[in-house]
Amino acid sequence: MESFWGSVQLMFFVYALAAVVSFAVAWIIKLIFAGIRLQGTRAGARAEAKAGAAAELGNAALERNT
Repeated sequence: MESFWGSVQLMFFVYALAAVVSFAVAWIIKLIFAGIRLQGTRAGARAEAKAGAAAELGNAALERNT
């Protein structure tokens, strides 16, 4: 009976360890995707800023010519 209870305890320990590792991996993957999304947002903001600056330079050049 003692060896049976030991195997049950081992089973619970392995199950808990697998659950902890699984949640940790899921959390890491979630952080990676959040970082990728943040980089995409930053790239979009930079592209908008460059387009806005180019438009302002173009308007300034037109004003100087007229």
